[in-house]
Amino acid sequence: MIAASIAIQGFPLIHLEDTANFALQNMDDFDVQQLPVVKDDYYIGLVEKDDLLDIDGTKTIATITDQIKRIGILGSAHVLTALDNFAKHHLSLLPVLNEQQECIGVIPQKNLNEMLAQFLGVTQPGAMLVISISPYQYSLAEMSRLVETNNAQIIQLNTLFDEVSGAFIVTIKINQEEAQAIIATFQRYNYQVLHYFGKAPVNNDIEEHYHHLMNYLDV
Repeated sequence: MIAASIAIQGFPLIHLEDTANFALQNMDDFDVQQLPVVKDDYYIGLVEKDDLLDIDGTKTIATITDQIKRIGILGSAHVLTALDNFAKHHLSLLPVLNEQQECIGVIPQKNLNEMLAQFLGVTQPGAMLVISISPYQYSLAEMSRLVETNNAQIIQLNTLFDEVSGAFIVTIKINQEEAQAIIATFQRYNYQVLHYFGKAPVNNDIEEHYHHLMNYLDV
């Protein structure tokens, strides 16, 4: 998935001759903290709302060119590069550029959130397991095999290196909503299952204790 696929048009482009008041009004209208600044068709950078609030509203954007930030992304870049820019620069939108450095659209925060939900498969049903494993033990092929031996498949996988413990934290989502058998399989192979999010098995301990109690009361 590339940046151009989630970029939208219709957001205003600010010009150097526009006033601070004009830019601020557009930011309020579109509920954003930045807007792209262009000269002719060439993208210059992002102007920040906070910087505009610090100057006389009748002054033009040209008076604060030293505060305009050159932040943007090529339309051919992966959307995770867009996410990196949002996180690093605390953006409410990100300009998307073509090879000629023209602004062809923007990615608003809302669109990025929707893309991430789709990318991570959060709308697909299925249980999630969070597993801790040594980096030397990590094998995607083996983890897939262990899941598939229980007639399931991994539909999403993410890894995070825990600098404190030195372990890989692996989050997997499977195409089943109950995963107790898969958990037992991972544990037999010395994987540490930290968390499980999904349906509890029908024969869980609470239900078993309940049936024991009912049987006792029937005596």
